[in-house]
Amino acid sequence: MLEKFESFRNLCGEIDLLTRSENTKKTYEKGLMAFMKIFEIDDLDKFINKVRNGEIIPNEVYKQFLLNLAKKQTAPKTILTWSSALKKFFEANSIKIDEKIRIKVFNIHEDHLISKEELRFIVNNVNIRTQSIILILSSSGLRIDELRNLKIGDVDLKSEPAVIKVRGSLAKERKPRVTFISKQAKEVLLKYLSTRKNVDNDSYLITSREEKQLSYSQIQYIINKAFKLIAKKEGKRYNLHAHVLRKFFKTNMIAAGVPAPIVDRLMGHKRYLSEEYELYTFDQLKEWYLKGEANLTL
Repeated sequence: MLEKFESFRNLCGEIDLLTRSENTKKTYEKGLMAFMKIFEIDDLDKFINKVRNGEIIPNEVYKQFLLNLAKKQTAPKTILTWSSALKKFFEANSIKIDEKIRIKVFNIHEDHLISKEELRFIVNNVNIRTQSIILILSSSGLRIDELRNLKIGDVDLKSEPAVIKVRGSLAKERKPRVTFISKQAKEVLLKYLSTRKNVDNDSYLITSREEKQLSYSQIQYIINKAFKLIAKKEGKRYNLHAHVLRKFFKTNMIAAGVPAPIVDRLMGHKRYLSEEYELYTFDQLKEWYLKGEANLTL
């Protein structure tokens, strides 16, 4: 398609001298076509003449091309390849691009909000300890560090819903609070605790097989390993990390009609732990949680 333009044939000549690769030609042609589409260029030869006449600044065009690709969330590898194509195109037509131009291309992650169906699939395919970790985090809004430091005595499993008391010494904001876990999470947690021996109120809630406290990175590893199951099932590379469980909690509680300040207070966000929000009683927090619980159940 672009062979009709002398400026493109100049590029092809350069490629033949360097690599003689038809794949490189096709890749560069694709990059140039993307460039033409973004800048609405119909004629590459006329464009090159405008650059030579000083009507267009090549460095600025090159920079804007990269920025446009980044805004469109183009894959980083594609951005690098197509930017190289444009640079070679300019060079093949005796136009130099300033080597000082540096645009850092970051990996673009899909901010994937995990669904109930995906979490259900994961929970159904992992062991009882991993089930407990995932269900507690997704139904309470706890942080990993808060979970790993919880002791059995911090959880009231006789209450409905089960209550988690986050001690001030464990909380990120150093302020004590309460949150809750769903009935589903409670049932799984009870099964998990029944598999352990010689535990008491001072035992950590979630431990290693040796009954030792788990580190932050160990819990992250357990969760990330579980998340790989859904990526494998879908055949996609999702960037799922432990924090999506807190997002799941917040999103689903708000979708159930629970006021955002209540949700953020349960999650331990600093501004909602102030005196202004101490107006909410334990019973009110519990009542609101029960209204949203069904939306947290898988």
